[in-house]
Amino acid sequence: MQLKDFIMGNHAYVLGAHVATCEEAIKLGTDLLVQAGAAEARYYQAVLDVKKEHGPYYVIAPGIAMPHARPESGALDTGFALVTLATPVNFGSPDNDPVDIVLCISAKDKDDLNNNVIINVMTLFENEDIVADLRKATGEADLRIIFDRVEAMNVQ
Repeated sequence: MQLKDFIMGNHAYVLGAHVATCEEAIKLGTDLLVQAGAAEARYYQAVLDVKKEHGPYYVIAPGIAMPHARPESGALDTGFALVTLATPVNFGSPDNDPVDIVLCISAKDKDDLNNNVIINVMTLFENEDIVADLRKATGEADLRIIFDRVEAMNVQ
């Protein structure tokens, strides 16, 4: 499933969330994945364990985190959950903190992660104007416009 279709079809987003920690931001995202049937509840702890073991490597660009865990750690299917933060929080990344866009992902297997999920994420975040607009989005209408622009850029 494509990122736009999943997020919009499952209402898998929270915009302008107020959280105090990266764990709270991750919980919002993983809860959305669970509600959409893409992950089990244990996926949240698996994502925290990944950070504890490997550090915040999933903070992929300034202000952007893509928390995830291995498919066998509670992922049921491909899923995306977008959380934007009213106030950025630190994830422990010396180069890319603080974070204000959190895109939690799940993948049904390693091939799906590498060949579908990562491509969807990179397509969304490759344009600085799109990222800036995500930071300003306040509702579903804003997200639809943003996702439609991403699709139009990739068709050309």
